[in-house]
Amino acid sequence: MRLVSITLRDVRPKRFVLHSPFQPQHSSRPFQLFLGDFQLPALHGRGIRRFFSTASLNDPKTPLGVFLSGLSDKLQVTQTPHTKQQKPDIPLIQETRLFGKWSALLTDPFRLAVESDFDRQGPAKTWRSQLLVDKFENRSDLALWSALLDYQKRINGDSGVLNVWKGLWGRKTLYDVSSPLAPVFWRTILEAAVKPDDHNFLKSIWIYSEWMYDLHGVKWPQLYSTVLSHFLRTRQHHQALQWQLRLAPNFYPGADEFASMIKQFATDHELYRTPTLESLYILNLDRQLYDILVPYLYSLGASQLAAKWRRICTLHDDLPLAPVPARPFLRFLQGYYPHVLLNPEESAAIGDFDLEAAEDAKRIEISREFVNRVHGGTFGISVKNYNDRLGAKWLASSWVKLDTAISTISALGIEQIGPLSLQSIALREGTSEGVLNRIKQLQEQEITIVESNYLRLVLYLARIKDDELLLDLLQSDLHPDVFDDVGLQEQLVISTARSGDWRAHRLLLVTKLVTTEKSTREAANILARIYILRKDQQKLSKLLKDMKIMEVTINHDQTSLIFESLVTEAKSTFLPKESLYFYLSICRQLASMEIPVPVRCWRKLLFSLARQGRIDDLEKVCIELVDMFTSIQSSRPGFAPVHPEDIPESMRKPLSGVENLLGVYIPLDLPTQRPLHPLRQVFDNKMLGTIIRCSFYSCLTEQGGRATAPTLQTRHQEPGKFYGGRAVRLMRMLYDRGLFVDRQRLATWVKLRFITLYGPGYPIKRALQAVKAKNRLTLVEMKTLLDEVWGEEFLPPIKELHAEIETRGRKVMVKDMKYLQERGKTMPQLRVAL
Repeated sequence: MRLVSITLRDVRPKRFVLHSPFQPQHSSRPFQLFLGDFQLPALHGRGIRRFFSTASLNDPKTPLGVFLSGLSDKLQVTQTPHTKQQKPDIPLIQETRLFGKWSALLTDPFRLAVESDFDRQGPAKTWRSQLLVDKFENRSDLALWSALLDYQKRINGDSGVLNVWKGLWGRKTLYDVSSPLAPVFWRTILEAAVKPDDHNFLKSIWIYSEWMYDLHGVKWPQLYSTVLSHFLRTRQHHQALQWQLRLAPNFYPGADEFASMIKQFATDHELYRTPTLESLYILNLDRQLYDILVPYLYSLGASQLAAKWRRICTLHDDLPLAPVPARPFLRFLQGYYPHVLLNPEESAAIGDFDLEAAEDAKRIEISREFVNRVHGGTFGISVKNYNDRLGAKWLASSWVKLDTAISTISALGIEQIGPLSLQSIALREGTSEGVLNRIKQLQEQEITIVESNYLRLVLYLARIKDDELLLDLLQSDLHPDVFDDVGLQEQLVISTARSGDWRAHRLLLVTKLVTTEKSTREAANILARIYILRKDQQKLSKLLKDMKIMEVTINHDQTSLIFESLVTEAKSTFLPKESLYFYLSICRQLASMEIPVPVRCWRKLLFSLARQGRIDDLEKVCIELVDMFTSIQSSRPGFAPVHPEDIPESMRKPLSGVENLLGVYIPLDLPTQRPLHPLRQVFDNKMLGTIIRCSFYSCLTEQGGRATAPTLQTRHQEPGKFYGGRAVRLMRMLYDRGLFVDRQRLATWVKLRFITLYGPGYPIKRALQAVKAKNRLTLVEMKTLLDEVWGEEFLPPIKELHAEIETRGRKVMVKDMKYLQERGKTMPQLRVAL
């Protein structure tokens, strides 16, 4: 056998050994494969061949004719990195026997060198016999050409492939694409052709492939996908479009392969600098990407790209044909972008049937599910009770496809099935992955499964991928109700052990393990409730840590108790120190467990920290919150968990019947300036204004009487050394992490603080009098400090700034004087009690 499509080191002997063509040498010497610093075990045997898919190029010395005349000594190769999306569809190992009568030739390097010297300028110059490829009986022998290509590729790399191609091009006798060696042969040539900057090699392949198709009705394997993928990977926009136009008429691979190619590069943002992928889609007449590409991008958390491709697809009448795949994205789009108008097909996918427009109503496909819902809503027909035994027989019927059976149940309005129906579905799948996919399909169809130990056992075995035990469970004679009867289980454990029925015995033991996990969860949640009511931070924190390690989930009831207690106790955004740090610690721990905390709770905590002057903790929590929704990777990559009460109403409504719902995942790339983004709800104008005011004054009060004016090189200083600029520094840190901050509004809040420090008159509040008295920086120094902290000019020029402070300060003086006169008081004097 021989290895293909692997980069190997060419290990050559110190001396060149000639082998007689009449006495082929069969060496049993093992050889080893080297992949960088990794050494594979030595391979032994007579049928082992080495194959090199990439190697250095040697200069070609012979012309190819009109189309290959440009390929000269300056042949260049563009090295491209291997991407994760690339999947080899050719086996890495091929058996020597596939070469048939040429198997012996593989071990004769001298004869291979002669037979692959097609222009007779090298080893074949003195060879008196006719070359094997020129004999009539060998003219279309792919095995012979494969042996010669194998040798030239291994010895001379891509220039050797070019040498073989020149010989093949001049003869035009080969068009076999069906033999076992064909995929490797044609792909090896094609991969060498796409690398040079000069595309004459590739153009000649295109002409040859047109000849194959025109005269013999066969297509060059993987021609379209290999060429287009190369130009997309190397980001050659014009070449990709040019070759799309050349290859699409005769070599278009079909909608599925085209969609797979677009999926492979859809997340490469460099390709969107020029509309490369969009252009390929528009040029392609077979446009069926919506159901494939849009759900795929959204599943990666790339909601912006999904929305972009949704716009492209809908502009070209490429609409969802299946409702289930696109439903999560469309609900997200409807919730966070309510101004976006959905097409009737998209509205039908999420169950939003708006029939006000007559022309749109005509476009909606009238399905049985649609009619049943309309009739049920009109005549008040309730959902029929589901008979689990009859449903199980229906789902087990082999003459009905499982997809059809599930869709029928959904169309009839069935909202829940029992364990027998689950057993029938799982039996028809037979594998862990298939069972999990079917359960996911039921959830997408909004069909739930009755909670039972049987369901827990099926899920447990499927998640750990124990297919053998899962099949034993599904084929067991034990009724699903047995697994909910603890007493009967104890008796069966004893009886199966005595009778030697070890399969049933093992199932019962696993059931005890699963039910024990349920008991552990119930016990842990009871303890959590007790600690919450006692406000025992130490024990509750340790319990939550243990639950996280053991992967035991806290129930919705306990989290709701924490959140409601926090909101109830934090009257007017004030919490005592002990309560503040109790709730703050628990909320941060819950967030680390991917249990989302409501926005209202975070706001209470942040307001309390700011107004109590706890700036260090305030900064830490703010940064953690922003990272939580912009960069931290959760168990679902590309998404962040959000509390159900903080998602849009249109997304919350379909989840109303879900039990123990702790949170919903939304994409991380949702812009933070969207009104319903969790960060936008937490850090609204009121919150940011409060943070600026409290942080600004707190820093001045703490440092003003003791610290000297800070230096201007503040970018890498400790937070405490930022003086009055610490609040601006925090805003800049949040802004750099992705939080939407209105710079003009932020500058306005800072100017209001400057009125206290540098405005005319004197503040009427004693706390502000102390702040003004302790300030040691001039306006010029303060402006320079804040500009340096922000990283660029933050405030207007000093003259403009001074004039604005003077104007606003006088307005404040008039207002304060009027206020004091109404109460019979006078303006404070220029004194301060330190």
